[in-house]
Amino acid sequence: MQSVAIRLGLVSMAAMVVFAVWMVWIRDSGELIGGEAVVRLYTAEQDAIVSVAIETGGQSAHFTRNAGVWTFEDPQGLIVNIERWGGIVLLLSGPQVERELGHAKDLSDFGLDVPTIVDLTLGDDTRIRVLLGDRTPDERHHYATVGDDGELFLVNADWGNVLMALVEAPPHPYWYYRVDPKLVRVLEVDRDRDRSTMFLGIDPEQPDGGRVVIAEAARDMTSNEYERALSLAGGPTEITVLLPGDRSDSDLGFAAPTMTVRLTYQLSKPVDTRTDFSTVYVIGAPTADGRGYYATTLDTQSRLVFDSAWVDAMAALSDALR
Repeated sequence: MQSVAIRLGLVSMAAMVVFAVWMVWIRDSGELIGGEAVVRLYTAEQDAIVSVAIETGGQSAHFTRNAGVWTFEDPQGLIVNIERWGGIVLLLSGPQVERELGHAKDLSDFGLDVPTIVDLTLGDDTRIRVLLGDRTPDERHHYATVGDDGELFLVNADWGNVLMALVEAPPHPYWYYRVDPKLVRVLEVDRDRDRSTMFLGIDPEQPDGGRVVIAEAARDMTSNEYERALSLAGGPTEITVLLPGDRSDSDLGFAAPTMTVRLTYQLSKPVDTRTDFSTVYVIGAPTADGRGYYATTLDTQSRLVFDSAWVDAMAALSDALR
């Protein structure tokens, strides 16, 4: 089984991009707006879109769909964050044209000499290229062209902003980031039908944290227990991404997991009205070489391997707290 190992950097959980999307424009199902038919910059069936590449500000991102699953186009075949990706393919099916401006004589007048480029590929190898230029003075629209005929259009700014955000803040699954332990508020371990819930800094009367609940009985954590919990709260030090496959494979052990770990952490910056977020690790059977444990999470379909040292240390902490 091929795999690629990644060592996670110490990144704080900065703001995760929130979609400003949900139906800002009406789907073109034959409806009329003010007596006029809806006009699209282009039209593509969602099921026909097989890849998208976006270039903006000197950076790029490329995503591809294989067997219905969207992944980053890289050696890891990293599956996108399902929550972050929601609605993207709908957007890629074509934005509404807000206004037709005619032929552009000088692209630089509209920021289209150094544009954001959106390249779509469809299943029949049809390619669609959209160039996005500057925003209009009121910030509500982007200047845009499609193809190479030089015809200029206005499209909703949110359409372009969301696609640019896929480059500026890629939709990596949440497990991809090593959380700053100082941001972790609750660390919960389910193992052998027992649950240990550690509160690490969530109690206003104990801002530094240090409470644990086991079988509905709460107590203060010792300083040693608290330090051990903090040392593990950032997540595994090494994660291996396996190639996409069936997570129900009995060899992975997810049906009867070794343990389930839930992290609730404070966001460094609020996202919408959210100030914290939870992620769940389901840890299955040990690998054949004993160096790791199979794992998965609820926000991605990826099959992973966590380093055994972190899993074993988490199990030891759970045992010590009982």
